[in-house]
Amino acid sequence: MLDAMNFRFRPRIFPARFFPAFLACAAAMAAYCPAETLLLRGGAKVSGPLLKSDSEVVVVDLGYQALSVPALQILDIQQDDSAAAAEAEASDSGLYAAADLDDVSTADAAARFGPAVVIVSSPAGLGSGFFVNRKGYLVTNYHVIMKQKRLAVTRFVKEDGILRKAVYRDVKIIAVDPFHDLAVLRIESRPEDGEIVPLIFSPSAKTRPGEKIFVIGNPMGLERTVTEGIVSQAARNFEGKLYIQVDAAVNPGNSGGPLFNRRGQVIGVCNMGAVRLQGLNFAIPARHVTYLLDHLDDYAYDEANSESGFIYPEAPSRFGKSEDKDDETASGGH
Repeated sequence: MLDAMNFRFRPRIFPARFFPAFLACAAAMAAYCPAETLLLRGGAKVSGPLLKSDSEVVVVDLGYQALSVPALQILDIQQDDSAAAAEAEASDSGLYAAADLDDVSTADAAARFGPAVVIVSSPAGLGSGFFVNRKGYLVTNYHVIMKQKRLAVTRFVKEDGILRKAVYRDVKIIAVDPFHDLAVLRIESRPEDGEIVPLIFSPSAKTRPGEKIFVIGNPMGLERTVTEGIVSQAARNFEGKLYIQVDAAVNPGNSGGPLFNRRGQVIGVCNMGAVRLQGLNFAIPARHVTYLLDHLDDYAYDEANSESGFIYPEAPSRFGKSEDKDDETASGGH
């Protein structure tokens, strides 16, 4: 029981002072290419972007690891166009897309949609973010970019089978919603190293306890880390705001990363978790993200007033006035 027990919540941004140690450990992950399905002898199938293909071996990106398959065990390789078809269907809907998708395994979804997840970094630390369209617009948490002017976005691209990081420093803050801890950024230059892959939102706002979910982000600077779990509570109330409570691992660096349902649709944005407690993490419902994207002019960022926007509330208490008060204290009783 947690009755009468106090616990604290901390935004999941990763401090810059820890960059060197953890970036040295970070594994380069595959950038997006259409998923392909390997038909194997014996009837098994393996799906994901191909990292390498030659006469001896085919290496498939499963999102959380790379799988080497001997060429002699492969009967056929088929390209999976379902994700491209879904994106094409939703491409005329403005700054973001909402579309129905079929159920997909976490491994396939991570391989298909993981390349849309990026690192958002500043001198203060790093968090996660994700592209919402091919024009370079992306979403992250407000606390990831709060009071920062020098931002960088890192994505992963594949050229001739070789993985590398692409870092963009011409990043513009387009709109902010401090009340819901959201921000919209844009890469000003047109990427020349592969087309941007946007994520798809769910047309329905319904989220149920027990529903399977997964998270892709950059905890501790480890790029495109995948964790999964369930929705613990679909509408957890803190200070008059509703969050999606999940038990999937969310750590410093996950802030601003997408929360997916079992279809690979974005249903939330990760932003905080309980300190020293496991399986108690929270995400901002996606309806606040789509509302912000639909009203960018109302929430337009003003450099002279970093908390500018249509709504001018006090910043959430977890961003408190002292360094120690970026932890929010709340009562238990769940």
